[in-house]
Amino acid sequence: MTVLLKFGEEKLIDKEYIILQPDVTEAEFWEYANEDMNCELINGVLVIHSPAPELHESIFKYLLTFFNIYLEKTGKGKVYGSRFVMRLSPKWNPEPDLMIILPNNYSRIQKNMVDGPADIVIEILSKTTKEIDLTKKLPKFLESGVQEVWMIDPEEKLITIYTPAEKRIYTESQSKEFIVSPVLGQLTLKIKWIWNRDEFPVYKILENF
Repeated sequence: MTVLLKFGEEKLIDKEYIILQPDVTEAEFWEYANEDMNCELINGVLVIHSPAPELHESIFKYLLTFFNIYLEKTGKGKVYGSRFVMRLSPKWNPEPDLMIILPNNYSRIQKNMVDGPADIVIEILSKTTKEIDLTKKLPKFLESGVQEVWMIDPEEKLITIYTPAEKRIYTESQSKEFIVSPVLGQLTLKIKWIWNRDEFPVYKILENF
């Protein structure tokens, strides 16, 4: 469900929702946004999201934990979670679920944002965000210099990885195959781990890494 929000008007909406406010400037976005508000600026439109469902948060927490440990051990980069802006232009201040920055781009990491494209962006889709993520954000990410974009669909148990040159689709949720990351090289993350998180906790799969 999409609802147009007029500033100063309160709306009570049940369950998942997305609220769109067009013609918002970057200054207005930064005035409105804060660490407790799940919102982003997409092509001049303020997008306000409902609180994330448990499945989204479970996958998010798992991947954030995995990449935080993996990247610290390998020295291949840094990972940031949602509520951290990736500024692509005055009209584009998205907040991806996860961003990975490689060491040669650490200069882009600022106090309140990543000023420029992350090297890898990961989005966990939901019913309300799927269309915006796939039709608006994905093309902009790749056009702006993001080298690799993961779109994870929890309902379909589908992982699609996009680069400017190709896309790779992982449909078998029980596959023992490692995910291929063009940016990170030999990534030690199996597809089945993401969909069987209780069976494969991060501390176990990385304890001997």
